[in-house]
Amino acid sequence: MSSISGLDGRIALITGASGALGSAAVKVFTDAGATVSVCNRAGEAPTRLDVTDPAQAAQAVECAVRDHGRIDILLNIVGTWSPQPPVGEIDDATVDRLMAVNFRSALNMSRAALPHMTGNGWGRIVNVGAKQGLKSTAGNSAYGAAKAAVIALTQSIADESGAGGVTCNAIVPSIIDTAANRSGMPGADFSKWVKPEHIAETMAFLCTEAGGNINGATIPVWNRA
Repeated sequence: MSSISGLDGRIALITGASGALGSAAVKVFTDAGATVSVCNRAGEAPTRLDVTDPAQAAQAVECAVRDHGRIDILLNIVGTWSPQPPVGEIDDATVDRLMAVNFRSALNMSRAALPHMTGNGWGRIVNVGAKQGLKSTAGNSAYGAAKAAVIALTQSIADESGAGGVTCNAIVPSIIDTAANRSGMPGADFSKWVKPEHIAETMAFLCTEAGGNINGATIPVWNRA
């Protein structure tokens, strides 16, 4: 069970909730007392929405407000990575996909959620950056640029919305200890990787009242990897 508490009664919307980090966040936030919103109609399974599309991102926020009366917390976890050729060879489709999934998803969701949060005078947004967004390397041009954009977005939201009771911070992991990463890098030292639940607990703290003292921060969570 998570060591974080203090989210009783809060309504949280988590993108990428079916992934390794997202599912860990759902459990940590639920254990901490939050209600995690899912978008569905009565008697139907949750609706899978493409948050790279502004209209569908707005629909996800409206579902939370419709079902729970408000939205307090937004975790922008959805993201992706793929191998990238050198800059001189990279194609537009790869750049567009990495920018859309990693950056535009966070922009779309934040843009939809912020009016509700500022209207209520309270809100927490936590984005997921990456070490490559701070210092990119060969073969990561588009991914690094997308995650750097997430960090810039975080700082802008924090500056614009802090006076209205809304904070925005970015968690910056390196390699997360997931089954997919272990399969892709079987020779790595997994003990140096950060577990998804530990990242989720850091995110949860940022969403508590005490975490409200932190705004516009870029927080590295990468252990020794």
